[in-house]
Amino acid sequence: MAYQKGQLISEGKTKRIWSTSSDRHVIAEFYDDPTMYHAKKKQYFEGKGVLCNKINALFMKLLEQNGINTHFVETFSENSCVVRKADMVPVEVVVRNYAAGSMCRRLGIPEKTKLKSTVLEFCYKNDQLDDPVINEYHAYAMRLCTQEEMNVMCYQATRVNKLLCDIMDQIGFVVADFKLEFGRIRNWLVIGDEITPNVARFWDKDTLKRIDNDGQNPELEYQIILERLQKLLK
Repeated sequence: MAYQKGQLISEGKTKRIWSTSSDRHVIAEFYDDPTMYHAKKKQYFEGKGVLCNKINALFMKLLEQNGINTHFVETFSENSCVVRKADMVPVEVVVRNYAAGSMCRRLGIPEKTKLKSTVLEFCYKNDQLDDPVINEYHAYAMRLCTQEEMNVMCYQATRVNKLLCDIMDQIGFVVADFKLEFGRIRNWLVIGDEITPNVARFWDKDTLKRIDNDGQNPELEYQIILERLQKLLK
C-alpha cells in the first residue's frame, strides 16, 4: 500500500508522528534530536535520525520474524517508517541484564555488575514526574494496565531480551539493559516505540563499555551497530 504523509500529530523526545492517507497507520519520523541513553544524556549529532530508523527497522523485522508482534509496517523514508496506530500503555518495561544507571544509584550495586537473573522494572510513563519506577500493584491501582496485560508485557519482554542478547552477542555486544513500550491494537498488545541505542545500553562484550570513545563520538556506536547488523542480517 502506498502511504501519503499528512499533518503533524505530535512531537516527542526522539520522533515526530504524522498522519497518513490510512486511518489505521501513522508515520514515525526519527529526527536528529540530542536525547540518548534512556533520555539521561543530551548529545546531538547529524544523521542520528537516519541511523535510528534503520537500526529500529532491523530489530522490529527480527521480532516479527520470530513471532513477536510489533507496530512496525515498513520503512517510509531514510529517517521514517510506517507504523500501526496503537493506544500506548503508560507503563515502560525496563529489562536489565547488568546493573547500570539508576539501578546502581537506587540500590548501591556497582556499575557493570552482571545480574544473577534478568530484572524487569516498570516505570510510569509521565514526563512531568520523570517516569518514576513503580511496581505492578501501582499499575493496577492506577488503572494503567490490567493484570493480563502485565503478564503479556513481561512474557514478551523476556522473549525480546533473549533475541536481542543472541543477535547482539553475534556482533560483539552485550545487552546491558533496554526499555520497551507496548501499545494496544484491538484485542492484543504489540511492541511499540523503538528499539535503538536511544533506549538501550549495548556494551562491547570485551570491555563492557559503549563504543563511543567515552561519549566523544556518539555517532560511532550507532554506525558500528548498524553496519554489523546489516552484515549479519543481510
